[in-house]
Amino acid sequence: MYTDTGPAYSVAWVCDEVPVLVSQLSEELADLILSGSLELGAPLEEQALADKFGVSRTPVREALRRLASSGLVELRPRRPAIVRRLSSEELADLLEALGEIEGLCARYAAERMTQGERLLLKSLLEKSADALPDKDSASIRRYDAELHRLIHQGSHNRSLQKVARDMRSQASVYSSAPYTMPNHVSDPSVPHRQHEGIVRAILAHDADEAQRLMGEHIGSTLLTIQQLIGKSQTASRQGRLKHAAGMVRP
Repeated sequence: MYTDTGPAYSVAWVCDEVPVLVSQLSEELADLILSGSLELGAPLEEQALADKFGVSRTPVREALRRLASSGLVELRPRRPAIVRRLSSEELADLLEALGEIEGLCARYAAERMTQGERLLLKSLLEKSADALPDKDSASIRRYDAELHRLIHQGSHNRSLQKVARDMRSQASVYSSAPYTMPNHVSDPSVPHRQHEGIVRAILAHDADEAQRLMGEHIGSTLLTIQQLIGKSQTASRQGRLKHAAGMVRP
C-alpha cells in the first residue's frame, strides 16, 4: 500500500515484477477512486502518480489503461486521464450481465465438466477453505479468481468463456474492493459458503441449481460492493468537510 511516508515499492522489485506492480497500482488507484479520495473529474497525471508511488511512468500508464477498461478512468488523447466511476446503475448493469453469463457457465459446467475438471474444482475449493482461518486476502482472492476461471473453462464453450473472462476482468476492481479498501474488514467465509453451494451443484450435475446459485452469488457481490462504496464515499466527504471546517475556524 502507498503511504505518505515514502514510496511503497523498491526499484529492484519494480524491475523484476512489473505485471505484479501494475496489478498493485491498479488496486491502489481503484481504492482511492471508489472511496471518493480521488473525486470525479480529478486529473491523473502520470508523472505525479509515478512520483507518488515511487515508480516509473510505464507501470502507471498500464494501470490507468486497466482501470479505463473497468470504467474507473477516462483516457484522453494528449491530456491527462481523469477519474470516472461507474454509476450505481452502470455497476448494477455490469454485474447483472456477469451473473447471467457466469450462471450459464455454471450450468454448462455441471453438464459438461470432465471428471478430472471436477476433481480440480473440488481441490481448489478445499485450498480456499484452508486460507480462511488466516484471512489471507491475497490467497483468497487468487483462489476466487481461479475458481471462476475453472467454471468458465468447464462450460466447454469458447465463445462463452471469452465473454465471461472479459466481463470478469472489467468487474475485477469492484469485486476486489471488499478485500483491498482501507479501513474495511471483509468476511471471506460468506463468499466461500456461496462457492461451496455452487461447486456442490456442479459436482452433482445439477445444472439448474448451479445456475441459480451463481446468479445469487453475483447478486450478493453487487450488494456488498454498493454498500461498501457508499459508506467509504460518505466517510470521505465527511473527512473533507471536517478538514475544511478546521481551515476556516478562527
